[in-house]
Amino acid sequence: MQSTNPYYRTAYALVIKPGTGLDDLDRLGDPRLTEKRIGIVAGTPPATYLAVNGMMRNAKPYPLVIDTRVDSSAQAMMRDLASGEIDVGILWGPMAGYYARQANPPMRVVPLLKETGGPQLAFRIAMGVRPSDQNWKRQLNRLIAENQADLNRLLLSFGVPLLDEKDRPIAIDAPTR
Repeated sequence: MQSTNPYYRTAYALVIKPGTGLDDLDRLGDPRLTEKRIGIVAGTPPATYLAVNGMMRNAKPYPLVIDTRVDSSAQAMMRDLASGEIDVGILWGPMAGYYARQANPPMRVVPLLKETGGPQLAFRIAMGVRPSDQNWKRQLNRLIAENQADLNRLLLSFGVPLLDEKDRPIAIDAPTR
């Protein structure tokens, strides 16, 4: 498989319930988290970060492999955050943004960009094509470039936290590459 050019970049994110005293939380290394109950999807890069930094004792794990036709780890985590069973959640950025926007009141989503000494938490997202489909790959790359602003607007409308290559948030009216 070969990858197209990426059409967006995002990161795992903290999801914070407003008014809990953690409204300004922006990193996993914050000492306030040492005694907090943290929701985390097992087997994900931020779970590794928590384990490496001795923060798993208060973590509530959610399954990574799940039949989403029946259940959703992200929805379960958001219910637990709303009810106070957990103090903060950590989800893949697109899921965090989407479900945080659905919550009432909306939750705060903070991309994890300040972590050091652990696994990578921000990733470029692209499509995969067969090596024999070079014309298709070129067409997709052209379409991505021509429609980047529309792609950004669509992703942002669903709450996806978009990042540029320097980890700066992309706003709805941001210029494209």
